[in-house]
Amino acid sequence: MSIRPPSSRVTTAASTRVAAPATAITAPPAGLRKGDSGPKVKQLQDGLVKLGYLTKAQAATGPGTFGSLTEGAVKKFQTAHKLPATGFYGEQTAAALKKALGKPPVQNPPTQPGKFTKPPVISAPSPNADSRNGTDIDAIVLHHTGTNNGKGDLAWMRNPDSKVSANYMLDTDGKIYQLVGDEKRSWHAGKSELHGVPTDVNARSIGIEIVNDGSGKTPFTDAQYKALTQLVGYLKQEHKVPAANILGHKDVAVPKGRKDDPAANFDWNRLRKGIGG
Repeated sequence: MSIRPPSSRVTTAASTRVAAPATAITAPPAGLRKGDSGPKVKQLQDGLVKLGYLTKAQAATGPGTFGSLTEGAVKKFQTAHKLPATGFYGEQTAAALKKALGKPPVQNPPTQPGKFTKPPVISAPSPNADSRNGTDIDAIVLHHTGTNNGKGDLAWMRNPDSKVSANYMLDTDGKIYQLVGDEKRSWHAGKSELHGVPTDVNARSIGIEIVNDGSGKTPFTDAQYKALTQLVGYLKQEHKVPAANILGHKDVAVPKGRKDDPAANFDWNRLRKGIGG
């Protein structure tokens, strides 16, 4: 298949002075729609930026103005939370936003730098896998699913008629589904090569599908980046995968240009910084 937190700057006049905690981002009251403006709209935009449904650059084009970009971000949030995608910020959407913003941040264990434990996964076995035939894992390949429908993507990769799968799938809410055990060869890369050398990439890699339509306009969510950092950090450590072998499907697909995932707006720098290389 193609299938931030704000930095806090602390200024101290003396070593005994303690910096005040950053102001928490909260959900504004319901009742906002396209055409509205003011501080409540800015509060809504801040919340959508924090959760990854709106970029800072997009919000900066109309801070405090409920325009098309904000409406689109609200619709994406509604879709991700199984609400009618109306673009109107009503009672149900406000309640869902309040809940999402109130969740404690995902902690990437453990406390020692460069050490990761396997994050919680939901077992969702797929029959679309076979043996690695003794091939060692030395690569991790990232994909976007090509839709924003995690439930549908999961069902497709578990359907024997699809002939596709991945070892893991990350939904928009950060949940990680394991479809194929690490020890098995999932069917995610197709005809491929590694650094220009033809090879069976499926046999030597872990495939990770990230739920995203791949348009380059739909943001990958903050929850996805946090979960992906923990998962890739663990897999890199567990299988001793070189940093140069953590790639996108577009980097291994043959011929070049056959695939474009993960999409152009995927933040590789954030991932590489999080896993330490």
